[in-house]
Amino acid sequence: MTELKDRTAGPGAGAGDGADDGGGRRPGVGARVTRAVDGFVDAAVLAFAAWTLIYHLCLLLQPPTWVMLACWAVVSAAGIIVWSRRGTGRALWHDRVAAAAVHRGLAGVAVAAAVVAGTSAGLHGEGVPWWCTWAAGAVSVAATAAVLLRRPSADSDAAGTEHGGSPERAEAAERDEAAARWGTPLALLTGAGFAIGSLFILNSDGDDAYFVSRSVATAETGRIPMKDVIFTSGTSEQIAGEPPVSSIEVLAGALARILGVPGASFVWYVLLPTVTFLAIWALWRLVRAWAPRRAALCFAVAAVYLLWTGLSPASLGSFHLLRMWQGKAVLVSLLVPLLFAYLTHWAERRTRRDLGLLGAAGVAAVGLTSTAAFVISLVVLAAAAPLVATGRVRTGVAACAAMAYPVAAGLAVILLYESVSVHGTVHDAPAGYRAVLLYAVLGVLAGCALWLGPWTVRPGVPALICEGVAALLTLLILPGVLALAADVTGAGQVLWRTMWLVPAPALIGLLAAVRPPDALRPRSVGRGVRVAAAGAPAAALAVAIVAGGNAVWAETNGSVVADRPAWKADPGQVGTARAVVEEAGPGGIVVMPGRYMRIVPLLTTETHAVNPNSHYLSLLPAPERAIADRELLAATVRSARSEKPGQAEIAGALRRLNIRVACTYLWDERGFDLLRNAGYGGGRRIGDLACVFPGGGRG
Repeated sequence: MTELKDRTAGPGAGAGDGADDGGGRRPGVGARVTRAVDGFVDAAVLAFAAWTLIYHLCLLLQPPTWVMLACWAVVSAAGIIVWSRRGTGRALWHDRVAAAAVHRGLAGVAVAAAVVAGTSAGLHGEGVPWWCTWAAGAVSVAATAAVLLRRPSADSDAAGTEHGGSPERAEAAERDEAAARWGTPLALLTGAGFAIGSLFILNSDGDDAYFVSRSVATAETGRIPMKDVIFTSGTSEQIAGEPPVSSIEVLAGALARILGVPGASFVWYVLLPTVTFLAIWALWRLVRAWAPRRAALCFAVAAVYLLWTGLSPASLGSFHLLRMWQGKAVLVSLLVPLLFAYLTHWAERRTRRDLGLLGAAGVAAVGLTSTAAFVISLVVLAAAAPLVATGRVRTGVAACAAMAYPVAAGLAVILLYESVSVHGTVHDAPAGYRAVLLYAVLGVLAGCALWLGPWTVRPGVPALICEGVAALLTLLILPGVLALAADVTGAGQVLWRTMWLVPAPALIGLLAAVRPPDALRPRSVGRGVRVAAAGAPAAALAVAIVAGGNAVWAETNGSVVADRPAWKADPGQVGTARAVVEEAGPGGIVVMPGRYMRIVPLLTTETHAVNPNSHYLSLLPAPERAIADRELLAATVRSARSEKPGQAEIAGALRRLNIRVACTYLWDERGFDLLRNAGYGGGRRIGDLACVFPGGGRG
């Protein structure tokens, strides 16, 4: 059991902050490298926030993207220079921080209930009733709150340290120096490994038809794609439910255009490894801020967890290594852990610099995805509510600066766009938990780590934040809460992303720092035995994760490991789709089996496929006849065994859409005959497809 004693530090609390260690000693090489990378990440957040503000302004002005990039370069350079010269700054105000004494009875109840809640959540699929999860979680949250929120005694209050106290600064600096010495090289190597691995693992995603096509369109035209570019060349309005709020796709396309490379190549060869590395560093930064000891071991376990979460396409690992070119993946993998670290630093130091980073993180989040409106709000509320409840009202209210821009952007979308509802299945809390935080061994670990979080993190502000996370998630998984949110917001299909509130990799990693009972700790033994005993929890966790999980790069997770850096699609299918697109030419529309059509928006937005993604087709603001024709033709060539439409219907759809190239699988004789009988001819093999052309041309 960890004694809850606040260790809040002053301006030197983070390894990436301050010029010295609080005791007059010059920081070591590890600490200096850590600060340099921290500063780079902060600068990247500030620069992307500036880009997002410029982008949102340019939604009205619509200038060429080179003008946007020029403005961004000037604003970012000036802002970062000013920022770098400000230093850490003084605290805006001082709160006297005192920790509540641990009541062992309540602590025992909280821990026992946390284990029950986590186990019940992970084993819900095995028949454990869901009420066991939320009921035990509520008991754990209540008991933990009773401990954390107890009124401190006079002696305890007198022991509270105002920020700037040299003992606290020295302790924090010593802790961070040790973490940097051992953990920073590990974090750098892990980040590099993940970044390189991201280039070789192929796990295509249907949503790329939207996200990557925006970058491709920007690279081709030098303009912000304000209308549909997936199915048409801007003759239809934007996909319903997908307002052009996110700016990252346009930034990638604009930079690709300047460099003269295809938009998809820039996304997968430059953007992907960059943000993957930064996401690993954000995880390391959060572990440093929260880990009470053994930060390197905690981080290593967290990295193993990310690699073995291939049990679901919606797991945190799947959104990390496999899909980091999408803004929503950058949000959950990079910005959420980074924001938790920023919130921790703000609550402990309260400098203008920390407050500015909070505001910039909120703006940057909107530039990644419209989902930021509720995900960032949940993260901020999880931190702000406990701070307010413990009497730090100004600190908690000011922390809400991080959610100001996301909330404002969400309101603007509601007011300016007719349709913001997201169509699709509404998942209840058990389904959302199973998809994101997983099930069986990994689900149990995630649940236990969540509700035990206030007891495994560093006491003080981190414990309060983790209590807020546990309390808020417990509220969200109560029966009917997500259904009510779906009715109110119209975002039911994506509300499973509320689970992104939980920084599960970091929390599971922190379980590695739990001390075994005194009776089990070796005494009067050599250093090697003591080190092995200290690392035993981490080793046990790693073994459990590997045994109970599935590698994200495994074939059973739908992944393929290429022998060279590659686009996130089958190379053979990319070659075939490219050849068909060249046959159709600019302005043409093609029909092929679905796996080939989904590649077309990644190649160009001058030629289009009939149906590269059925979900987005259902949201396309186009006449019903046009939608029906596209669905009909897609069904015609779907597979050799699929049910085929009638001959007259096919002929009419081909004519109305003016299809230039129509292809089926080589073995789909029925589909091929239907196309030929509809007036298409000149049959020719292109890759694995048999293609025909209108009027028998190009034979």
